[in-house]
Amino acid sequence: MKISAAIVLLAFSLDSASAKAMPLYQPHRISYEELVMNKGYGTESFMEALSSVGLITVNGIPGYAHQRNDALLRLHGCSLESKAALSHKFEDGTVRRTMATHTIPGPGGAQSILHDSDACASFDAASKTLRSTVADVTAAFGKSLGDFISIEKPLLETEDGMYAFGGFADVVENGEHLEHFHSYQRPADSAQDEKTIEFHTDQGLFIAFTPGLMVDSQDNMIETQSSSGFHIELKDGTHALVDFQDDDLVFMLGDGVNQIINPKIQDEGKKLRATPHALSIPNHKEDEARAWYGRMVLPPTDAVHPEHGDTFGNIRNLMIDAAGKGEQTEKLGLGCSSSQTARNLEEISCQANSIYCWSRCMSILEEGIPHENYCQEERNLRLDCVNPRNQTYTGGHGDYYPACTASTENATSYPKLPVYQEIRDPNICTDTAFNDFAKTEGYAHSFDLGPSIFMWSVVDGEVDGRLVFDGVFGFLAIGHASFAGGPHDAMNGASIIMALPGGDYSAVTGLDLSLEPNINEYVISHTASAFRHWKEPVSGANTSSYEIEVVENCFTAIKFKTSEINGIPFDLNGKNDLIWSGNNQDYYAGYHGYGNRGIFVVDFSSGEAYMKSDEGQHQDGNNQGGEDVASKTSDASSMFSSWSTTSLLAIICISLYM
Repeated sequence: MKISAAIVLLAFSLDSASAKAMPLYQPHRISYEELVMNKGYGTESFMEALSSVGLITVNGIPGYAHQRNDALLRLHGCSLESKAALSHKFEDGTVRRTMATHTIPGPGGAQSILHDSDACASFDAASKTLRSTVADVTAAFGKSLGDFISIEKPLLETEDGMYAFGGFADVVENGEHLEHFHSYQRPADSAQDEKTIEFHTDQGLFIAFTPGLMVDSQDNMIETQSSSGFHIELKDGTHALVDFQDDDLVFMLGDGVNQIINPKIQDEGKKLRATPHALSIPNHKEDEARAWYGRMVLPPTDAVHPEHGDTFGNIRNLMIDAAGKGEQTEKLGLGCSSSQTARNLEEISCQANSIYCWSRCMSILEEGIPHENYCQEERNLRLDCVNPRNQTYTGGHGDYYPACTASTENATSYPKLPVYQEIRDPNICTDTAFNDFAKTEGYAHSFDLGPSIFMWSVVDGEVDGRLVFDGVFGFLAIGHASFAGGPHDAMNGASIIMALPGGDYSAVTGLDLSLEPNINEYVISHTASAFRHWKEPVSGANTSSYEIEVVENCFTAIKFKTSEINGIPFDLNGKNDLIWSGNNQDYYAGYHGYGNRGIFVVDFSSGEAYMKSDEGQHQDGNNQGGEDVASKTSDASSMFSSWSTTSLLAIICISLYM
């Protein structure tokens, strides 16, 4: 079944460049050490480059040059073999094959690249290393830029007002990062002066990308000019080729800065510039290709657009839907700055017996629907994307799948707990009350996780642990992180201890709150995150030491004394990757909300603890050492947005004056 979707939404400018050779532009370069340590390059030159051009490069990144070559050399062969590769043909005849993925906010957020070919195994392994390095440098760039711009805070807020994205680094950390590995091949008979992609600006906040690398089908690197046909438009309208170096990681600002950052900057001379750019694929041999990787940073999906009043996630869905249907409506202007609108540059087709559902192609066969016409012909219903409550998908987080339905009801949020976080009594649920509830007396060590505190001792070969949550009781869980793969790395396959406020779970009606709370061991599904896929507790688990503590309609805690979870022992002599999450909103064991999840590391032998995202940079002494935690501040590294199945399509905008 064919479903159109906008893979790229661009902001076009008229190309007045003549056929004469373009000048070479040398980008502003800083070293990785300068970026991370904030020394040597100065605020003025850094900001001048981003204000006047909108582009800088970072070099000297440890291991990056090798990682870039290693991944890109393996990309082309994978994209030729894998059915998971998306293909598009541009007007100049160039064919682009894409291996797409994304990273969601918070630790463990890097999503796997789906592939179905042995030729992709080595590419998959190499790409993970490159993606991890670029993620680290992206975070450093976001922090540096955030430190250098003086703007009113917060930049953005969630729709319910419960979380404010304070500065630029916070927005970058909690935005979704779209990641594309592209392989371009241009036919030999195409016109030399015809661009593959005309001048445009991206819709995201910014993009981090590698310079293109010419390779052949045997995974050999081809010597070529470092610029590789990448053009930018300077502030005076001049078009120039950018002279990249092999170890450059490029950062280029997009139209998102015009929507979010620039309106809050009073000094016109210090406003950031979204860089118009174009691409011309150089002529090459038939078995050669240009390989490239890019990471586009989008605003947080749950944050509200400052002008349109809707969340960026919903706006993005509306843009994709309108562009995919070829509609010329005001929806195409949503998410773009003034005088911009969305444009549908290409069409995505789902394979036979699959539909576009929950922002991706999903198989109908896996849901027991034998063919695309079955719903209408056999049941007089329509084939649609619904949740277990038979509501149709409109965007955002949830649990959706193809089904035969007659429902016309749009999806709504889960029904709330009788008393949920925002309406708990502030006169009872005070900081003082929580600090009293969270006292660590009797425990040797504790670690502040932001909304929660984990405290523990090791007694007689067992972990005597307590997880305290500054939230009402929707659910609370802790356990072993799993890195065995799956859509949510660290979560899928995790063995956990989980407390629920009721029983007799149904995906349609949630938990029955008239039944007693319970605490059990569970194994999260390796392939699906919704609780309905793993709702049965581990059989035979010894839960006799597990307890639930609740300050009614205020706080929650779970206690346990065990040497293992689901037969997986704690390493009492070394480091353990642990995962926690809590829900303070509903009784569906679903979305845990901003901040209420994280991956952390505990060394039970030393008492050391730190967030997993700080691994490699962690210094001794971050654990609380058994002291009472008097105050709590949210750790940004534990922020997590579960809108994880958002479209992997890059969104851009076009000029209305073409």
